[in-house]
Amino acid sequence: MWKEFLTSIGIGHIKVDTVVKEAALNRGERIEGEVIIHGGIADQPINKISLTLLINHDSYREDSDFSFHEKEIKSVVLENIEFIQANSEKKITFSIELDSDHPITSEKVETLLRTYVDIPNAVDVKDEDKIIIK
Repeated sequence: MWKEFLTSIGIGHIKVDTVVKEAALNRGERIEGEVIIHGGIADQPINKISLTLLINHDSYREDSDFSFHEKEIKSVVLENIEFIQANSEKKITFSIELDSDHPITSEKVETLLRTYVDIPNAVDVKDEDKIIIK
């Protein structure tokens, strides 16, 4: 029971790492990879894993104090993961197709793949990776 309490407040909880096969892609290609979940010190249930493709662009807006703004492009939800056992590893493959008009990476535009693991009654974990669009 003590281990479950610690993981619920973020101590010894699961870790997530998203690994993409190719970090540099052309428009219209597919982002393919694996979400790797490393179990913590106790078994933990997982509601879902969300993979969100974002564009982060640098632009001036009068209604914001920030120069970078995020725009969600696509989202994929991986369900039926159920749980991760303590000190174990689980790999889940994924694929997300880029649009043919996806913005090309530049000094003012970057593409991010954000992974979010929804854990009930605990601190959720996330990972973020840059994708270069040629």
